[in-house]
Amino acid sequence: MRKNIMIDCDPGHDDVMAILLALGNPDFFNVIGVTTVAGNQTLEKVTLNLRRLYTYLGMSTPAASGAAKPIARELVLGDLVHGESGLDGWDFPEPTFELDSTNAVTFMREKIMNCDGKVTLVPVGPLTNIGLLLATFPEVIEKIEAISIMGGSIYAGNMTPDAEFNIMVDPEAAWIVFKSGIPVIMSGLEVTHAGGITHEEIASLCAKDGRVSKMCGDLLKFYVSYHDGVGYASFPLHDVCAVMYLLKPEIFTYQDLQVEIDCNDGPTLGRTAADLREWMKYENPNTRVLLDVDREKFIEVLFEAFTNLDVMCAQ
Repeated sequence: MRKNIMIDCDPGHDDVMAILLALGNPDFFNVIGVTTVAGNQTLEKVTLNLRRLYTYLGMSTPAASGAAKPIARELVLGDLVHGESGLDGWDFPEPTFELDSTNAVTFMREKIMNCDGKVTLVPVGPLTNIGLLLATFPEVIEKIEAISIMGGSIYAGNMTPDAEFNIMVDPEAAWIVFKSGIPVIMSGLEVTHAGGITHEEIASLCAKDGRVSKMCGDLLKFYVSYHDGVGYASFPLHDVCAVMYLLKPEIFTYQDLQVEIDCNDGPTLGRTAADLREWMKYENPNTRVLLDVDREKFIEVLFEAFTNLDVMCAQ
């Protein structure tokens, strides 16, 4: 039976790669919906990016736009990495794909409650939509198998010494998610940096003729231009990890921990705190924290999805 998933995202270069990994494995994933949230760019821009992507692919899933700002804070954007559009590096067509809804919370509730079987949520942006869903419609909790997020870090952040971008943008929403009782799978910076892509691998995509592979190569060439400036040797495809774990859990290593979200204003705001002392034992840890991944296998599986989509989009 295919795994029912719903992707919540802020496209975003790595968001697009995560969506493509799911769409490129249709025998494994049943994508019941994709929702957008402000983060990498404004809600208007990231939603337009999703519509342009689907128009370019000639594919679709049910889709809705969601929160334009965090639950209790002003929006902080990730536009330094993703450019003015949020998805710079490829000339997408004007969209013909239309959303099913502009209310992601009611959209998600409907799709989850009407789905045959449980659903795994895959939020790869700020957790605003998911936090609002769980707070507004707690009846969905029993229908959610797990929440596989991209966000957080148990060692060091990227926005501050303690906080990763997605969690820091809306820590209150993250607090709701991690306290929900739903199993959380956390693809934090530890594992996303372990799953980086190289310049040579990006060049190999750029050299391909396939409609999707070529697009991905050009998008990633723009995406890594920011990381080049800060001395990276390989370039993290952060959001891909949250989908990849569901597809290939055997290529990851992890530790089950109790993760707490710091919502206090101050230098540790947005920290995903875990007690890493060796003698600590958790009876019911709330989070599976991914720590490492087989990088070569990670890239191989991702590129296979792009190749599958090259064929699917050419038909």
